Amino acid sequence: MTKSKYSQLPKLPKNFLTAGLTLFTLIIGFFGGSFYNQQKQSSLTTSGTVTRIIDADNIELDNKQSVRLYAVSCQEKGEKLSQETIDYLTQIALTQKVTLDYQPIYTKDSYGRTLAYVFINGQHLNEQLIRQGFCEVAIYKKRAKLKYQDQLLEAQDQAKSDKLGKWK
Repeated sequence: MTKSKYSQLPKLPKNFLTAGLTLFTLIIGFFGGSFYNQQKQSSLTTSGTVTRIIDADNIELDNKQSVRLYAVSCQEKGEKLSQETIDYLTQIALTQKVTLDYQPIYTKDSYGRTLAYVFINGQHLNEQLIRQGFCEVAIYKKRAKLKYQDQLLEAQDQAKSDKLGKWK
């Protein structure tokens, strides 16, 4: 009976094989998870061109997507400052390319509108409306902290301090 060349290899303990498989699984999980998170994060921003100002806190993009400015509460049509806010939005946003950034989990409202933070050339439109005193910050109870909560509240405090818009 001839010995095979494999019988000369040292026997590895079962724990070594288990440890190797565990290490391999961890490495795959780490790199696979990083890739997934990058894909998920990049899917949280999109862009388009503003084609219509619906009202003080709603715009429409070139793909017919209706976008509700997230964390912003503005006057309804016919109320004080509503027309001034619409005029301001028309001046700075209409026909402009915008980037939308989303609050994780909350990307649509009950009307099917996209909820987003809107940026024009890197400027945060939601924050500008608050800083000018046209709108106020809308924080919903029992939800996680808003992505831009600190900046929005700081802008609102500044508008109040300067007695701008609705804070006159």
